[in-house]
Amino acid sequence: MKGVLKGIKPERPLYYFEVMSNIVRGSSYEKPMSDYLVAFAKERGFEVHQDELYNILIKAPGVAGGEKAKPVVLHGHMDMVWNKDDGVEHDFFKDPLDLYIDDGWVKARGTTLGADNGIGVAYMLALLESEDIPHPPLECVITVMEEMGKKGLAVFDPGKITAKRMIDFNWIHDKEILAGCSGDVSFKITMPAAWEPAPAGMVPMSVKVTGLQGGHCEWNIHQQRANAIILLARLLNAVGKEYDFRLAKFEGGVQNNVIPSIASAELLVKSNDKAAVVAKVKTLTETYKKELVMADPDLTVQVSETSQYPEKVFGAEAGKKLTTLVHLIPDGLIGINLKVETDLGFMEAMASIGSFPTETGNNLGILRTEGDEVWMITTITSAVTSRKHDVADRIRTIVELVGGGTQMEQFGVDAPEFPYVKDSEMVKLAEQAYKEYHGFMPKREVNCCSLQLGMLIEARGLDCVGIGTEIEGVHSPREMMKLESVANSWGVVKTFMKNLCTA
Repeated sequence: MKGVLKGIKPERPLYYFEVMSNIVRGSSYEKPMSDYLVAFAKERGFEVHQDELYNILIKAPGVAGGEKAKPVVLHGHMDMVWNKDDGVEHDFFKDPLDLYIDDGWVKARGTTLGADNGIGVAYMLALLESEDIPHPPLECVITVMEEMGKKGLAVFDPGKITAKRMIDFNWIHDKEILAGCSGDVSFKITMPAAWEPAPAGMVPMSVKVTGLQGGHCEWNIHQQRANAIILLARLLNAVGKEYDFRLAKFEGGVQNNVIPSIASAELLVKSNDKAAVVAKVKTLTETYKKELVMADPDLTVQVSETSQYPEKVFGAEAGKKLTTLVHLIPDGLIGINLKVETDLGFMEAMASIGSFPTETGNNLGILRTEGDEVWMITTITSAVTSRKHDVADRIRTIVELVGGGTQMEQFGVDAPEFPYVKDSEMVKLAEQAYKEYHGFMPKREVNCCSLQLGMLIEARGLDCVGIGTEIEGVHSPREMMKLESVANSWGVVKTFMKNLCTA
């Protein structure tokens, strides 16, 4: 371990954050991280449970005056999104994250940082190891595959939880507390490729969309950033109206809850159409750049002849259905929240977040050509369950109309929202901790994000609040974490823990 963060306060949370940066913990590949947590707990004599998907529950007694206090659940997720800049050579299975500090922010060269939600887990580990920070009995729930349809929590046994109050650390701002959030549901759509031998005498070409900002499909959804997969499908449909081509491959995105910043396609075009197709793509690119001048000014579409001639192509009908299906899927911001259930008024809420508060959105996050089919995953997020299900029904209708063996099935869990409770005792105690440590009252935020909380709240009747650390560029290689915020958040956490010993 490099020790990039060594000697920087708060030392123990940052120590554990850097340790985690050296352990494999991508969504679906969390076993090394989970095993580390088991070993950590056993070395200290704590009760620990690890289930078949590697979710972790660590139970520890209260200390320094909190021995007889009511227990509290601390929640976070160990998995991180694996994403890297185009052209960066980094093997997430082998290479540790290359941490560095830039003007007070922790970053990782060319890749995601994993502060979402590594810093939350680091706070838990620092609390668990401490014998002099007052805290009540702790029940630390550290889940897997939160970033992939919340599949981990679907098998977690909430019956092992005894506490009735919870703090979630999966939040990204330190001047406000999370008092409510949306729910989400993901779906996997598959379509047969109906492969045919590649016709001879055509020109193999590659079309690639790059330069988009991408980002988090919930926190960045209101910024109207382009979806590379859908933009490429739109482009291919436009080209196909004038020129015949055969599709050999189509893929894009890295994960279901990440706005795709890259997508590519391989196709065959007629020799006589090659120059015209290139010209058409360039014309369309200029049109799209004008549309996206504010949201994605660095859009680039690369089109070129390749030396690799494919052995097979999609069936002519299947190729058209694929690009049509992708282009028709609702994407981005779908509805704004006209009734923000906080103490803020609607106009003040807009001013506080810099935009209309999001109610419902959808993100087609990943598409792959594999074997005899194409598959894609789309994630719908909403503060209103019925709206979430309505968008799902619309997508299902599109899938049925496309036909040709196209299917849609739920991926992961249908996560309920975390409902805002105005008189929540945990929200009030969080406000008290902020007031005591910072000298100001934090804002209450009811956000469009979906953070697993509704599932635990619903299962155990928990009173919950979220506390965060300032993180930007979540789910993208521009992810970064503010060191000053880590120190402030740790101060709030310790103050909150002290107060919970007597509450």
